[in-house]
Amino acid sequence: MSLAEKSVFKTVHQYSGKLVPNADMEKLEAIAKDYCQVKNYVYQHYSGIGSLPKIYPGYTVQNEMTASGLRTRLGLPSVFFYCAIFDALGDIKSRWSYTKNKVEKNIRKNLNLTPEDRHYLRFVMKQSQCFETILLEKPITLRQEWQESYDSIRTGVDEHRLNQYLRRQVRKHLQKMHTNAENGFSVTAKAYRYGNNGSSHGIYISTKENRKRVFIPLTDNNQYSRQLFIHLYPKEGKIKIDVHLQAKVIARPGYCNEIGLAVGMTEMFVTDQGNIYGGRYSSYQMELTEYVRKGMVCYQIVVYNF
Repeated sequence: MSLAEKSVFKTVHQYSGKLVPNADMEKLEAIAKDYCQVKNYVYQHYSGIGSLPKIYPGYTVQNEMTASGLRTRLGLPSVFFYCAIFDALGDIKSRWSYTKNKVEKNIRKNLNLTPEDRHYLRFVMKQSQCFETILLEKPITLRQEWQESYDSIRTGVDEHRLNQYLRRQVRKHLQKMHTNAENGFSVTAKAYRYGNNGSSHGIYISTKENRKRVFIPLTDNNQYSRQLFIHLYPKEGKIKIDVHLQAKVIARPGYCNEIGLAVGMTEMFVTDQGNIYGGRYSSYQMELTEYVRKGMVCYQIVVYNF
Protein backbone atom coordinates (compact mmCIF):
# COMPACT_ATOMS: atom_id res chain seq x y z
CA MET A 1 0.00 0.00 0.00
CA SER A 2 1.45 3.34 -1.05
CA LEU A 3 1.89 6.08 1.50
CA ALA A 4 0.90 9.68 0.89
CA GLU A 5 3.61 11.88 2.38
CA LYS A 6 3.37 15.53 3.31
CA SER A 7 5.87 17.88 4.91
CA VAL A 8 5.32 20.33 7.71
CA PHE A 9 7.72 22.90 9.12
CA LYS A 10 8.21 23.14 12.84
CA THR A 11 10.59 24.75 15.30
CA VAL A 12 12.14 22.77 18.14
CA HIS A 13 14.06 24.35 21.00
CA GLN A 14 17.18 23.51 22.92
CA TYR A 15 18.07 25.09 26.25
CA SER A 16 21.27 25.68 28.15
CA GLY A 17 21.58 23.24 31.03
CA LYS A 18 23.70 25.41 33.30
CA LEU A 19 24.32 29.10 33.86
CA VAL A 20 26.50 30.52 31.13
CA PRO A 21 29.63 32.19 32.61
CA ASN A 22 29.68 35.97 32.26
CA ALA A 23 32.83 35.89 30.15
CA ASP A 24 31.27 33.48 27.66
CA MET A 25 28.01 35.42 27.57
CA GLU A 26 29.91 38.63 26.80
CA LYS A 27 31.56 36.94 23.82
CA LEU A 28 28.15 35.89 22.49
CA GLU A 29 26.73 39.35 23.15
CA ALA A 30 29.57 40.88 21.11
CA ILE A 31 28.48 38.75 18.14
CA ALA A 32 24.82 39.73 18.63
CA LYS A 33 25.74 43.43 18.75
CA ASP A 34 27.72 43.26 15.49
CA TYR A 35 25.00 41.10 13.94
CA CYS A 36 22.52 43.88 14.69
CA GLN A 37 24.81 46.49 13.13
CA VAL A 38 25.15 44.47 9.93
CA LYS A 39 21.38 44.08 9.66
CA ASN A 40 20.84 47.81 10.14
CA TYR A 41 23.47 48.55 7.49
CA VAL A 42 21.57 46.34 5.04
CA TYR A 43 18.26 47.92 6.03
CA GLN A 44 19.64 51.41 5.50
CA HIS A 45 21.19 50.73 2.10
CA TYR A 46 18.85 48.18 0.53
CA SER A 47 15.32 48.59 1.88
CA GLY A 48 14.44 51.45 -0.47
CA ILE A 49 12.87 51.47 -3.92
CA GLY A 50 16.20 51.99 -5.67
CA SER A 51 17.53 48.67 -4.35
CA LEU A 52 14.56 46.54 -5.39
CA PRO A 53 16.39 44.96 -8.39
CA LYS A 54 19.25 43.91 -6.08
CA ILE A 55 17.43 42.00 -3.37
CA TYR A 56 16.34 39.07 -5.57
CA PRO A 57 18.04 36.68 -5.10
CA GLY A 58 20.46 38.82 -3.06
CA TYR A 59 23.91 37.91 -4.32
CA THR A 60 24.46 41.46 -5.59
CA VAL A 61 23.91 42.69 -2.05
CA GLN A 62 26.25 40.03 -0.73
CA ASN A 63 29.02 41.11 -3.11
CA GLU A 64 28.55 44.80 -2.32
CA MET A 65 28.54 44.11 1.40
CA THR A 66 31.77 42.16 1.03
CA ALA A 67 33.36 45.10 -0.78
CA SER A 68 32.08 47.60 1.81
CA GLY A 69 34.73 46.60 4.36
CA LEU A 70 32.16 46.47 7.17
CA ARG A 71 33.07 42.93 8.17
CA THR A 72 36.72 43.88 8.54
CA ARG A 73 35.89 46.95 10.62
CA LEU A 74 33.71 44.91 12.97
CA GLY A 75 36.05 41.93 13.07
CA LEU A 76 33.03 39.66 12.61
CA PRO A 77 33.61 36.14 11.23
CA SER A 78 32.12 35.60 7.79
CA VAL A 79 29.76 32.86 9.01
CA PHE A 80 27.91 35.44 11.12
CA PHE A 81 28.34 38.32 8.68
CA TYR A 82 26.63 36.60 5.76
CA CYS A 83 23.90 35.15 7.99
CA ALA A 84 23.08 38.70 9.10
CA ILE A 85 22.97 39.90 5.49
CA PHE A 86 20.49 37.28 4.33
CA ASP A 87 18.52 37.56 7.55
CA ALA A 88 18.05 41.27 6.83
CA LEU A 89 17.24 40.58 3.18
CA GLY A 90 14.53 38.19 4.31
CA ASP A 91 13.02 40.96 6.42
CA ILE A 92 13.18 43.40 3.48
CA LYS A 93 11.48 40.91 1.16
CA SER A 94 8.75 40.39 3.75
CA ARG A 95 8.30 44.16 3.93
CA TRP A 96 7.92 44.32 0.16
CA SER A 97 5.29 41.57 0.30
CA TYR A 98 3.43 43.50 2.99
CA THR A 99 3.63 46.68 0.90
CA LYS A 100 2.26 44.95 -2.20
CA ASN A 101 -0.61 43.48 -0.22
CA LYS A 102 -1.52 46.91 1.15
CA VAL A 103 -1.36 48.48 -2.31
CA GLU A 104 -3.53 45.73 -3.82
CA LYS A 105 -6.07 46.22 -1.03
CA ASN A 106 -6.19 49.96 -1.72
CA ILE A 107 -6.61 49.30 -5.44
CA ARG A 108 -9.69 47.18 -4.70
CA LYS A 109 -11.16 49.86 -2.42
CA ASN A 110 -10.43 52.86 -4.65
CA LEU A 111 -13.75 53.85 -6.22
CA ASN A 112 -12.04 56.26 -8.64
CA LEU A 113 -10.42 53.39 -10.54
CA THR A 114 -12.18 51.73 -13.45
CA PRO A 115 -12.01 47.95 -14.02
CA GLU A 116 -9.47 48.61 -16.79
CA ASP A 117 -7.36 50.68 -14.37
CA ARG A 118 -7.39 47.89 -11.80
CA HIS A 119 -6.50 45.31 -14.43
CA TYR A 120 -3.53 47.41 -15.53
CA LEU A 121 -2.26 47.95 -11.98
CA ARG A 122 -2.59 44.29 -11.04
CA PHE A 123 -0.74 43.24 -14.17
CA VAL A 124 2.25 45.53 -13.61
CA MET A 125 2.44 44.53 -9.94
CA LYS A 126 2.58 40.83 -10.75
CA GLN A 127 5.11 41.27 -13.55
CA SER A 128 8.26 41.99 -11.53
CA GLN A 129 10.20 43.66 -14.35
CA CYS A 130 7.25 45.96 -15.04
CA PHE A 131 6.86 46.76 -11.36
CA GLU A 132 10.55 47.61 -10.91
CA THR A 133 10.85 49.81 -13.98
CA ILE A 134 7.71 51.78 -13.08
CA LEU A 135 8.97 52.45 -9.55
CA LEU A 136 12.37 53.46 -10.91
CA GLU A 137 10.70 55.61 -13.60
CA LYS A 138 12.44 53.86 -16.46
CA PRO A 139 11.10 52.83 -19.90
CA ILE A 140 9.36 49.46 -19.80
CA THR A 141 10.93 46.82 -22.06
CA LEU A 142 9.65 43.26 -21.81
CA ARG A 143 10.03 39.98 -23.63
CA GLN A 144 7.81 39.68 -26.69
CA GLU A 145 5.07 37.57 -25.08
CA TRP A 146 4.85 39.90 -22.07
CA GLN A 147 5.16 43.02 -24.21
CA GLU A 148 2.12 42.01 -26.24
CA SER A 149 0.05 41.52 -23.09
CA TYR A 150 1.28 44.81 -21.68
CA ASP A 151 0.44 46.69 -24.87
CA SER A 152 -3.09 45.28 -24.84
CA ILE A 153 -3.93 46.27 -21.25
CA ARG A 154 -2.40 49.75 -21.47
CA THR A 155 -4.74 50.69 -24.28
CA GLY A 156 -7.52 52.96 -23.10
CA VAL A 157 -6.04 53.82 -19.68
CA ASP A 158 -4.12 56.84 -18.43
CA GLU A 159 -0.81 55.06 -18.02
CA HIS A 160 1.05 58.05 -16.57
CA ARG A 161 -1.63 58.70 -13.93
CA LEU A 162 -1.76 55.04 -12.88
CA ASN A 163 2.02 54.76 -12.65
CA GLN A 164 2.12 57.87 -10.48
CA TYR A 165 -0.62 56.41 -8.28
CA LEU A 166 1.33 53.17 -7.91
CA ARG A 167 4.52 55.02 -6.92
CA ARG A 168 2.65 57.08 -4.32
CA GLN A 169 1.09 53.99 -2.82
CA VAL A 170 4.43 52.18 -2.56
CA ARG A 171 6.16 55.19 -1.00
CA LYS A 172 3.31 55.46 1.50
CA HIS A 173 3.58 51.90 2.79
CA LEU A 174 7.25 51.03 2.22
CA GLN A 175 9.27 52.12 5.23
CA LYS A 176 12.95 51.72 5.85
CA MET A 177 13.60 49.19 8.57
CA HIS A 178 15.67 49.37 11.74
CA THR A 179 16.24 47.08 14.69
CA ASN A 180 17.66 47.50 18.17
CA ALA A 181 17.56 43.80 18.94
CA GLU A 182 20.98 42.70 20.15
CA ASN A 183 19.79 39.55 21.88
CA GLY A 184 20.44 36.89 19.28
CA PHE A 185 21.97 35.80 15.99
CA SER A 186 21.83 33.05 13.39
CA VAL A 187 24.63 30.56 12.99
CA THR A 188 25.37 28.01 10.27
CA ALA A 189 26.80 24.54 10.80
CA LYS A 190 30.30 25.87 10.05
CA ALA A 191 30.26 27.96 13.23
CA TYR A 192 29.20 25.33 15.77
CA ARG A 193 29.53 21.70 16.66
CA TYR A 194 27.96 19.44 19.22
CA GLY A 195 30.19 17.56 21.61
CA ASN A 196 31.04 16.68 25.17
CA ASN A 197 33.02 18.62 27.73
CA GLY A 198 33.74 16.28 30.55
CA SER A 199 30.45 14.70 31.55
CA SER A 200 28.34 17.44 29.95
CA HIS A 201 26.90 17.32 26.46
CA GLY A 202 26.46 20.64 24.72
CA ILE A 203 27.33 22.87 21.81
CA TYR A 204 30.56 24.68 20.91
CA ILE A 205 29.84 28.09 19.30
CA SER A 206 32.46 30.14 17.46
CA THR A 207 33.30 33.62 18.72
CA LYS A 208 35.03 36.67 17.26
CA GLU A 209 38.35 35.30 18.48
CA ASN A 210 40.09 33.14 15.92
CA ARG A 211 39.81 29.40 16.70
CA LYS A 212 38.05 30.15 20.01
CA ARG A 213 34.69 28.61 20.85
CA VAL A 214 32.52 28.78 23.93
CA PHE A 215 30.94 25.61 25.28
CA ILE A 216 27.29 25.71 26.35
CA PRO A 217 25.91 22.61 28.16
CA LEU A 218 22.45 21.62 26.90
CA THR A 219 19.50 19.91 28.54
CA ASP A 220 19.22 17.28 25.77
CA ASN A 221 21.52 15.19 23.60
CA ASN A 222 19.99 16.09 20.23
CA GLN A 223 22.31 17.16 17.45
CA TYR A 224 21.52 19.07 14.26
CA SER A 225 23.43 20.18 11.18
CA ARG A 226 21.45 23.15 9.93
CA GLN A 227 21.20 26.86 10.56
CA LEU A 228 20.29 27.69 14.15
CA PHE A 229 19.19 30.85 15.88
CA ILE A 230 20.74 31.60 19.27
CA HIS A 231 18.65 33.61 21.74
CA LEU A 232 20.63 35.26 24.54
CA TYR A 233 19.29 35.93 28.04
CA PRO A 234 22.20 37.67 29.79
CA LYS A 235 20.32 38.53 32.99
CA GLU A 236 19.32 34.91 33.52
CA GLY A 237 22.64 33.55 32.25
CA LYS A 238 20.86 31.30 29.76
CA ILE A 239 20.47 30.75 26.03
CA LYS A 240 17.79 29.18 23.87
CA ILE A 241 18.39 27.63 20.46
CA ASP A 242 15.74 27.58 17.72
CA VAL A 243 16.02 24.72 15.23
CA HIS A 244 13.80 24.90 12.15
CA LEU A 245 12.98 21.42 10.84
CA GLN A 246 11.03 19.99 7.94
CA ALA A 247 9.24 16.87 9.12
CA LYS A 248 7.39 14.35 6.99
CA VAL A 249 3.80 13.57 7.85
CA ILE A 250 2.70 10.19 6.61
CA ALA A 251 -1.02 9.76 5.94
CA ARG A 252 -2.03 6.16 5.35
CA PRO A 253 -4.88 5.67 2.87
CA GLY A 254 -8.00 4.46 4.62
CA TYR A 255 -6.74 5.62 8.02
CA CYS A 256 -9.82 7.66 8.85
CA ASN A 257 -13.01 7.44 10.82
CA GLU A 258 -16.45 8.99 10.56
CA ILE A 259 -17.89 10.59 13.66
CA GLY A 260 -21.14 12.24 14.61
CA LEU A 261 -20.82 15.85 15.72
CA ALA A 262 -23.51 17.83 17.53
CA VAL A 263 -23.33 21.60 18.08
CA GLY A 264 -24.63 22.47 21.53
CA MET A 265 -25.69 25.50 23.53
CA THR A 266 -23.87 24.74 26.78
CA GLU A 267 -21.00 22.80 25.16
CA MET A 268 -19.51 23.73 21.82
CA PHE A 269 -19.31 20.20 20.35
CA VAL A 270 -20.26 16.69 21.46
CA THR A 271 -19.22 13.59 19.49
CA ASP A 272 -21.20 10.40 19.07
CA GLN A 273 -18.78 8.76 21.51
CA GLY A 274 -19.61 11.27 24.24
CA ASN A 275 -16.46 13.38 24.01
CA ILE A 276 -17.12 17.00 24.92
CA TYR A 277 -15.18 19.93 23.46
CA GLY A 278 -15.62 23.48 24.72
CA GLY A 279 -17.30 22.52 27.96
CA ARG A 280 -17.33 26.12 29.25
CA TYR A 281 -18.73 27.54 26.04
CA SER A 282 -21.96 28.77 27.63
CA SER A 283 -20.18 30.54 30.51
CA TYR A 284 -17.80 32.24 28.10
CA GLN A 285 -20.75 33.30 25.97
CA MET A 286 -22.55 34.76 28.99
CA GLU A 287 -19.44 36.69 30.05
CA LEU A 288 -19.02 38.04 26.53
CA THR A 289 -22.67 39.09 26.38
CA GLU A 290 -22.39 40.86 29.74
CA TYR A 291 -19.18 42.60 28.61
CA VAL A 292 -20.85 43.85 25.43
CA ARG A 293 -23.95 44.94 27.34
CA LYS A 294 -21.91 47.00 29.81
CA GLY A 295 -19.98 48.53 26.95
CA MET A 296 -23.19 49.57 25.23
CA VAL A 297 -24.52 51.10 28.44
CA CYS A 298 -21.32 53.10 28.94
CA TYR A 299 -21.44 54.21 25.32
CA GLN A 300 -25.02 55.44 25.69
CA ILE A 301 -24.17 57.34 28.88
CA VAL A 302 -21.19 59.02 27.23
CA VAL A 303 -23.24 60.04 24.22
CA TYR A 304 -26.04 61.38 26.41
CA ASN A 305 -23.66 63.42 28.56
CA PHE A 306 -21.96 64.77 25.50
